[in-house]
Amino acid sequence: MLTQPEYRASRCTRYRYRYSACSRCADACPHEALELNDEGVTIRTAACQNCALCAAACPTEALLADNLPRIEVLKRAVKQPEVRFACAPSELQGDEIVPCLGALDAAMLAYLASRGIAVTLAGTQHCAECPHGARGEGRLGLHLEAVETLRRVVGNDKWADISVPDEREAELVKTGHNPSRRHLFRRFVGRGADQLTRPVSASEAQPIPLKAIRFAAPFSTAGRELLQILFNTPQELPVPLPSHAALLAAQVAIRPGCTACEACARACPTGAMQIRESGTAWSLGFEFTRCVGCGVCVEVCQPHVLYFKDEMENLAKAAEAMTLHALGKQRCTRCDRFFISPAPADICPICEGDDQDFASLFG
Repeated sequence: MLTQPEYRASRCTRYRYRYSACSRCADACPHEALELNDEGVTIRTAACQNCALCAAACPTEALLADNLPRIEVLKRAVKQPEVRFACAPSELQGDEIVPCLGALDAAMLAYLASRGIAVTLAGTQHCAECPHGARGEGRLGLHLEAVETLRRVVGNDKWADISVPDEREAELVKTGHNPSRRHLFRRFVGRGADQLTRPVSASEAQPIPLKAIRFAAPFSTAGRELLQILFNTPQELPVPLPSHAALLAAQVAIRPGCTACEACARACPTGAMQIRESGTAWSLGFEFTRCVGCGVCVEVCQPHVLYFKDEMENLAKAAEAMTLHALGKQRCTRCDRFFISPAPADICPICEGDDQDFASLFG
């Protein structure tokens, strides 16, 4: 009996923020087996063929494919000088049989290559006949492109080769990648840079309803930890690392106009966006080592001041989170509470709300 990926709702950005437009898993699925809704994702059992492409595309690892246990596969692979992956539909022999070569994500492939383990990917010649091939071949091309980006920026001469034994190898790397999907980040970058050329002011921004964000404990992902191992290189990087759809990491930046609503930190699934507070100060921090590039912080930001940078710098683990925005606390002249506000104010939002309620009732 064919199994299906396990869905972990608390990790899904569509569950964490009910208005999220993330569709990475559905875009990667060649069988239209995923239904997206405000509650997250529903898997249509009758349509799912468990190719694991959705699991590889999800930056938060909300989908977990039991037929491709990445950590177990890596533990076996690192004990060998070379490893041959073969896709199950091709029925070819390999050290590891995977449901689809496109489900081998860039972090996994780059990690093996960085340890000097030669990787062979067998079965691409069957993509045209494979039911997964319509999306699997494109995903593989995307991942190989990301690996080459990593090799160029953070690699060295000890990296081993990744070979695709197929007469169409060059064509796969060149055309298997759809330029329109080059940056899944572009939906969020474009929203901040192109479509919204003017950040919304504090007075225009509408607060996110509390029910729109579901709280759950932050978590880390195996893919992001593998990337951070590659990023922690002893030498200084010659150039910044370009953002890439298959590199599940990003650097968040901010423009003026933050309203200190804290929605980004509440929606962030990995704890990359952080609120730090003392008796007299408040700040919004960003920890690169935890960011998986899911983009929910950019989506939830009502002033539209958060955005992804086109390049990632300072990749090594920092001592503390980067401060994106900081405010000093003010004291309310009416109730004597400390509060934060993007602009100087005499009374706190609670007292201001009380005044508005009183005016609406009594005029």
